[in-house]
Order: sequence, then structure tokens, then C-alpha cells
Amino acid sequence: MAKRLASAAPLAAKWRKLAEERCAEKGERLTPARLAVYAELLTRNRPLSAYELIALLEQRQKRKIAPLTVYRHLDFLMRTGLVHRLQSAQTYLACDRPDHAHESQFLLCTSCGHVDEVESRGVKTLLSQIANERGFRPDNAVVEVKGLCGSCAFGEQD
Repeated sequence: MAKRLASAAPLAAKWRKLAEERCAEKGERLTPARLAVYAELLTRNRPLSAYELIALLEQRQKRKIAPLTVYRHLDFLMRTGLVHRLQSAQTYLACDRPDHAHESQFLLCTSCGHVDEVESRGVKTLLSQIANERGFRPDNAVVEVKGLCGSCAFGEQD
């Protein structure tokens, strides 16, 4: 996740422009509150739970924030393709490639928590083939592979 920013404010112009373009494509509005949630996710090197996000936003904004508000912002960001939800961990992370719609697969390190977002047409095609053979029509396919990242795997070999 090389795109992570050093701080949430200001949001790097490149990422803000991408976010605004994605929202415009979907006929949605990127409000300051939605942008604040997105910026917080961009600044982290790991996925965050909604409650971790709430704590970070409350600390930054010096006010209480209702959980429902953050969940609504996260739903919006997922709907527009800016954020992904990791089902197994119930956490959220900023999309590595928000410039186009795609289905991602995730490699989750069980040691350090690092997540790599990958986009494999081969995996998508294989899942579609398997579903079609069984007459199944998926709404969404989330593939999460747990294991050790390269750094942790290499570190364990010492």
C-alpha cells in the first residue's frame, strides 16, 4: 500500500481528485465528513475497524461522533469504490486502485496485520466459472487469504 499519506490533513491532491471523480461518476457528493473518513483510512498502514476510525476522528476533530454516522460514511465510500471492507476482520481499508471499478482479493498477514490488495482477472474468471457451473449467481465475491507476508515469513526463517 504505497499510497498511504503521512497525515490526514491535507489529503494529497491526487487522492482527493480521484475520490471526487469517482463520486461524480456515481452521481454522489463527497462531503467534508466523508472525506475525513477517507483521509483517515489513507493515512494508516493497516485496516481499521469502525470504532478505531471513530476514536481517531474524535481525537482529530475534538468532538463526539456517532457510530451510525461513521458507518454511513463507510457504506458510501464502499459504494463509490474508494474503500473495501475485509469481511473476516470486520475492518476497512482505502482501495489501492480507486481509479477504476474492480473486484479485489486480499492477502492478510496474520502476524503483522499488513494487507495487500490484489486484482486478479484469473481468480475472478475462475470463481465465475465455478458459480456458472452450479447455476449460482453471485452478488459479490470477497477473497481473503490469510498467511504471512514476505517480511514476516522471511523473519521467521532466521
